[in-house]
Amino acid sequence: MIELATLLLAVTAATFVAAPSAAAAAPAPHGKPYWLKTYSQSPYRETWSGDLSVKKLDAALPKVVAAVEKSGGRLTQPLALFAGSTTEQQLSFIVPLKRAKALHQELRKLGRSADPAVRPHAAPVPLEEVREKLARLTRERAEGKAAFAAAPATAEAVDEMIEHLTFAEAVARSTDGEVLWNMTVKEAR
Repeated sequence: MIELATLLLAVTAATFVAAPSAAAAAPAPHGKPYWLKTYSQSPYRETWSGDLSVKKLDAALPKVVAAVEKSGGRLTQPLALFAGSTTEQQLSFIVPLKRAKALHQELRKLGRSADPAVRPHAAPVPLEEVREKLARLTRERAEGKAAFAAAPATAEAVDEMIEHLTFAEAVARSTDGEVLWNMTVKEAR
């Protein structure tokens, strides 16, 4: 167990020393598993942005919100908190990735809308990989209390890795992938 604690301490120290020049350097080859790999903390697979032009904003807005909710989506905040005017309303909503294209077709029935700009987020979290790392680190952390007590910085680094992996697992389990959609609904002139 002392070897693991020593290795983690050395890796942690090397990471902080190399950090300023790491951005310019090519990634170093590593073994499996790669312990310092970071995972996306975002439940969103993509961000979509676009406009919807409607004849009458007052009449169309409740229909837009209803279409979002019917597709399994939800506004990111109460409607009254979004910026808007008598002719435009900004919206931000979350919709399941698998239903986003169908929602776009439904919204096109309410007005004109070009294809939204799509910006992908990070790759999905590899849940099995995260679970294997989490199980191994948690087990070794529990079995090596004495070794980690002698190397508190290493213990803290391992605890942070466990925290990151636990959160990554929770994000991966909580969603099949969602789209964060930013839309401006505009009254056509």
